[in-house]
Amino acid sequence: MAHLGFDAPEPPSFDADIQDVIQTFYLVARGRSYTEGKPLPISVKNITDVVSVHPIDVPRSVLDSIIFELDNLVLDEVAENNKKAADKA
Repeated sequence: MAHLGFDAPEPPSFDADIQDVIQTFYLVARGRSYTEGKPLPISVKNITDVVSVHPIDVPRSVLDSIIFELDNLVLDEVAENNKKAADKA
């Protein structure tokens, strides 16, 4: 970008803990339970099952809070998409 006369933006910083949390969420979500085709919320047991095999250095209370918040975002998006699909039908 410098050769075009633009300042190059700073690259994003890499945070291993955040990467570990994202990877843990991905693994936990892969084991999510469903009922009648609808995703159920992630449980403490789901998280425990993953971190017992793939431990990370993030304190468990922090990890649980982040994973539950990410899960809420995912479930809200699924509900919104389902509502939109039902409205179109």
